[in-house]
Amino acid sequence: MNRILLVLMFGVSSAFADDSIVSSEASQVERELASEVAAKQITKAQADEMELNRADTYEVTSTVSVENLEQLIAEKLQDSVMPFYSIEFNDPNKDNEYRATVVEYFGKVE
Repeated sequence: MNRILLVLMFGVSSAFADDSIVSSEASQVERELASEVAAKQITKAQADEMELNRADTYEVTSTVSVENLEQLIAEKLQDSVMPFYSIEFNDPNKDNEYRATVVEYFGKVE
């Protein structure tokens, strides 16, 4: 999780020489969230392909740590009834505030 933060703060090339490490850490975050929430994480491209509708978009922030950010995201998603979500981690701002944008989706309306 801390490696993801480093990548977000300093860029892939300056933090790691091997992109597989970044993918590995991202997969770990996804697995941890998947075990804590009922909704399924998808990408924005997958949402478009599935013709899903956006239910809600919100930013989650933490001034404590990346782990705390993940916990806050999990808490928000546990309260949701939407079946799908996507997460985009944003660069920490100058106040070391860790941020992520979460988009929740619901099924195609016919």
